[in-house]
Amino acid sequence: MMKITKLELYIILAAFSLALLVIGIFWVFNRGETPSYSLKQPSPPNTVSMDSTTDSIVSDAEAAAPDPLIVAQNTITQQGLAKLIEPTTVKALVFGDAVAGGQVASNANELSWHALISKKLEDKYPGNLQWQFKTTPEATIQDVLTYVPEVAPNTDLIILCLGRNDWTIHTTHDFQEKYEQLIIDLKAQSPQGDLFLIAEPPVKSIDRNNKSFPYRQIILGLGQKHQLPVIDEWSAFISDPTPLNGLLADGVNPSDKGYEVFAEAVLKEFEEKLVKAPR
Repeated sequence: MMKITKLELYIILAAFSLALLVIGIFWVFNRGETPSYSLKQPSPPNTVSMDSTTDSIVSDAEAAAPDPLIVAQNTITQQGLAKLIEPTTVKALVFGDAVAGGQVASNANELSWHALISKKLEDKYPGNLQWQFKTTPEATIQDVLTYVPEVAPNTDLIILCLGRNDWTIHTTHDFQEKYEQLIIDLKAQSPQGDLFLIAEPPVKSIDRNNKSFPYRQIILGLGQKHQLPVIDEWSAFISDPTPLNGLLADGVNPSDKGYEVFAEAVLKEFEEKLVKAPR
């Protein structure tokens, strides 16, 4: 075995002492310290922050709240005959002769043309018709013109039922001028009201029919010119299967059956108007 010299022993001791010194210094500087970790806690499931919840509630409320401008635009106020679509009263005014008045019916309160119309329309729509009549037995265009100032601005519906008596006092030229003036005056008097023209039915006398027929043609032409609905009772009576004698009570005025035909023709035009009304 080799002998360790003193010099070698000193070197070993020095190295050992140096190692102990290094270990001691490291221990002094790191004593009591623990490693620093950043531990992130997981969020509980189905948990939303308060700010997020508040924003969500506000957004939902804003989405649910109606836009007042859109609501206003979607609100439709019906006018004229179309007011029948709403639960309100339609003010109707009828100008004309005995046919327009409907008093020849055996029971005017139930079987006149306007009574039949009221029943059918009020069974179908929530509104109701309030009738007013300005009629005389042998009325002409001149008589009706005198009624114009009495027309209220809030009249919803105006019906003109005349023409077959005018041949006795007016030429066709005069009748056309006066009838057109009547249309213009009524539109000005009740701008929101609906105006319907009626071409009256024929009578038993062929001679009277021949004389009044040109006045019917004038009414049809003025309706087309002013884009107004014309209820052609002449055609309705002629085309009905019932003979003309069965539709006339006295050879001039409609019978109960005649008023049924009369009412159906009016209803047809009314329904066409109501179908086109905005909803």
